[in-house]
Amino acid sequence: MPITPNRRTVLALGLACALSPAFAADARPDVAIVIARLDLAAGRVHEVRNITPVKGANFQPSFTRDGQAVLFASDRSGSNNVYRYDLESGSTTALTQTPHNLYSPTPLPDGSGFSAIRVVDADPNYGIERTEPSLWRFGWDGQAIAPVVPVMRVGYHAWVDDQRLALFIVDDVAERNAHRAVLFNRSTGQRTPLTDKPGRSLGRTADGTRALFVDQTDPEHWRIAAQGEGDAEARVLVETPVGPAGVKDPNRSQYFVALPDGSLLMARGHLLLRWDGKPGGGFLPFAELPGIGGAIRNIAASPDGTRLAFSVTL
Repeated sequence: MPITPNRRTVLALGLACALSPAFAADARPDVAIVIARLDLAAGRVHEVRNITPVKGANFQPSFTRDGQAVLFASDRSGSNNVYRYDLESGSTTALTQTPHNLYSPTPLPDGSGFSAIRVVDADPNYGIERTEPSLWRFGWDGQAIAPVVPVMRVGYHAWVDDQRLALFIVDDVAERNAHRAVLFNRSTGQRTPLTDKPGRSLGRTADGTRALFVDQTDPEHWRIAAQGEGDAEARVLVETPVGPAGVKDPNRSQYFVALPDGSLLMARGHLLLRWDGKPGGGFLPFAELPGIGGAIRNIAASPDGTRLAFSVTL
């Protein structure tokens, strides 16, 4: 979603972080993609490396299903396109070459390509696609194939399994900001409401049975919750960490990633925090990364949980 000088851009679908209205188009901060190795047993994050050392916005990373590459969106071509970084060779390849804007590239569950948010005709209020479904399926050749779901105004998404997705649906009324999150079943069309106050980060539980989301219903206590199709209500897992000193609560981080062991990572500035997955616990400091040069936003983990990728606002 493009950044415009309007408070409605708190969604910030494009840069994956909220920018102040004071940021003009030519004064946006650079956003980098950083990768690292994660060693939970040793409690450390190491081999930290910026894979996008050029100026510009590089954001919303995700790992391929085999864990051998990272997909991300970048504005280096003049519009937001999808790029693939190969971890072994260190090479970066443009997967798409379109004048339209693409966001949130995410590998498909069957490995045949990726899904992404496509914006051709942007809503002037929120920047989301307004004339056709926004979530599309792409082949590895970069060609758009078809909408993933017949749902309008999808701003963020996460695959739970090959038929179910968690969807952040952008409001269609300017100034109301009544966004919502649902769990959508592609085979039946069933929608399971998740929350009417969702955060921008979505995921799935380690066992692949439930959607994960940030519930912001209580402005004083944001919570990460899990819910599956058929569940009577969401199960609250853990409260999100408070922000750094001087950061207002509404601007605190809402980006998380689930690890294969059932634990979660979030960030506070350049500090990574971890919840161990045990009921009643909370997020605790895990790894300090002062050398990355900025604040961590989106976080992705490889399927085996040994690598991380995150966007960093410089």
